[in-house]
Amino acid sequence: MDDIRIIDGQKYVLTFEDCFEGSKPDPAKWALCPQQRRQDLGGYWNDGMTEVRDGNLILWAKIDENGTPISGAVRTLGLFEQAYGYFECRMKMHRTTGFWGAFWMMCGDVSKVDGSAVSGVEIDIIESGERARNGVNHALHWDGYGEHHKSVTKIITDETQYDGQWHTYALRWTKTEYIFYIDGRETWRTSEPGICSRAGYLKLSAEFGTWASPIVPEELPDCIRVDWVRVYREESAGA
Repeated sequence: MDDIRIIDGQKYVLTFEDCFEGSKPDPAKWALCPQQRRQDLGGYWNDGMTEVRDGNLILWAKIDENGTPISGAVRTLGLFEQAYGYFECRMKMHRTTGFWGAFWMMCGDVSKVDGSAVSGVEIDIIESGERARNGVNHALHWDGYGEHHKSVTKIITDETQYDGQWHTYALRWTKTEYIFYIDGRETWRTSEPGICSRAGYLKLSAEFGTWASPIVPEELPDCIRVDWVRVYREESAGA
């Protein structure tokens, strides 16, 4: 892959890349997410649900022997963070419903309640919780996750995202807009919550929740696969 991309006439330089070689996530780039409870079905992220095989990161989702939904997740917290730029990954989505895969970022202080996303925002570059409705979505969350929580979401109905093929999901984060892409096609452009100026780290995850219902036990385990992740910065923005 070239270290330089031209996007909308702007020159971008590569700052992060992983093509998932070897047998486990590169510890210089990724850490396993904490084995903590997730969402509203009592599910947990579990270290055993993440593997690297055949040049792909594989994030599994299943119901364990105790009836607990478990799934895999990784993040770059403490290893790589960036504000602004172009963020993309190539993924192959899951077949069943009941859980979703995501490529997302945690930027600045998302828990800070100040009425805008300038100080912190969760950027969901892609989520597949709309699988049961043949959709995917982009989203932004800010002002924490309690009573002041706010969000905006763009749902794209497109059953081809679950055709068993590879698809590319991307975000262009500028000082004035968030611009989202699926397979090179712009799918959403917004500046509604205010643009965060704080660096963020990457996350790749699978998790269960009622949003993605129904769970179909006989179709589990299932997984999402990630072929590669790349991040670029505008050349004029410096290193």
